[in-house]
Amino acid sequence: MKKIILTTTLVAMVVLVLVACAAPTPTPTPVPPTKPPEPTKPPAPAATPTPVPATKPPEPTKPPEPTKPALRTRANPGEKITLYHLGDVTGPLAAITTPLVSGFDDGVKYLNKTGGIRGAEVLVEMFDTKSQVDLAISGYTRFREKKPLVLQMYGSPETEALKARLGEDKIPVLTAGVSSKGSYPPGYVFAVVPIYTDQFGLFLDWLVPNWDKVKPAKGQALDSPKIAFITWDTAFGRDVLTAEARAYAERKGVKIVAQELFTPGAPDVTTQILNAKKAGANVIYTNTLAHGPAQILKDVVSLGVREEFLIAGCNWGLDLSMLALAREAAEGFYGVFPNLWWDDADHPGVKTIQAEFTLNNRKPAERSVGYLLAFAFVDAMRQYIEKTIDRVGFEGLSGAAVYETIIATGRLDAMQGVTTLDYGPDKRAPSRARIVQVQKGKFVYITDWMTAPDLRPR
Repeated sequence: MKKIILTTTLVAMVVLVLVACAAPTPTPTPVPPTKPPEPTKPPAPAATPTPVPATKPPEPTKPPEPTKPALRTRANPGEKITLYHLGDVTGPLAAITTPLVSGFDDGVKYLNKTGGIRGAEVLVEMFDTKSQVDLAISGYTRFREKKPLVLQMYGSPETEALKARLGEDKIPVLTAGVSSKGSYPPGYVFAVVPIYTDQFGLFLDWLVPNWDKVKPAKGQALDSPKIAFITWDTAFGRDVLTAEARAYAERKGVKIVAQELFTPGAPDVTTQILNAKKAGANVIYTNTLAHGPAQILKDVVSLGVREEFLIAGCNWGLDLSMLALAREAAEGFYGVFPNLWWDDADHPGVKTIQAEFTLNNRKPAERSVGYLLAFAFVDAMRQYIEKTIDRVGFEGLSGAAVYETIIATGRLDAMQGVTTLDYGPDKRAPSRARIVQVQKGKFVYITDWMTAPDLRPR
């Protein structure tokens, strides 16, 4: 039995060997060759370091700005401000200037009782020029040593004579002598009404479109205005005879046919009137005041030619003194009117002036355009000085500082609009006015406010 088992085992082993020898040998999977290592790159050079700016040493600490003291806009106890003016009070124009002086004085009284100029008492100094230029220069020389903040003057000759010196001394002046030569080129002189050439231009602006309604009832060549100047032989009177005025008339289609001069106070101008008639004039324009237009008006009546002329003049001719001198001959007279009048009794400024006129026992003859406007000029000075105080304080007050205020202010209503001033860097006179006519002994407004053309000398 054992022999059989052994034999079977040996046979099985032989079979296994044969099977093993007969099986194919497996193909080995190829292994890729290993790449040699990359050569080691040298290290990149170090980046250039960003420069760090050097630290600035700290700025030294500035000491704090010293605190500026506040502007002093109230007067110190007992502080005073003087207002100066000069004009003729004993010479040929005394009757005209005296009410101006009275109005100025009463305006200052009113100013003091209503608080002065920011608490400062206001004083007045006046110098009589007697209508003499050399005396005007003497009075100004006396005033300038006291360094006026602003000065008031009344006549064209003294304004023209002092214009350059006012600029050199930096003393602004408000002047009623509003000749174009005294007012321009722009300097320290400020005209308180439109200059005379501008007034004439405004008159033409009204006359030309209204000619058919207002032309004389009789006369010659009434198809268009033909003007004769009959005026004083003075700086004031001649100022309307400028090239600018003539050129403007020509542009408006108006002919200037005659120019007749006479002396202030002349008792007769019939020769001048007859010369105007002979030249073909149907309009007479005069740059005179008080007895100037009055003499013309009386003489055209005495010659029997009143109905042949429309007669007109500048603002200073429109006054109670002219009405008193011309009487009924003044009827129909025309003029340029840049301010309110006493008849504007409901206006608050006129009311105040009328009350002060009565309080100070002024004479009826002083109830004139001069008194009314001079009172208002004081209020204008107050406003200009107070505006300057607001800007530079009491310590900074000077003529030059007030001048800067005047040219920067623009429109300013004096006594709430009794008169209006209006200046600028190159503007030295206001421009607004109305045309009035004498009707039954009163000045009647026949236009609304108009703006005068600019006819300053070029």
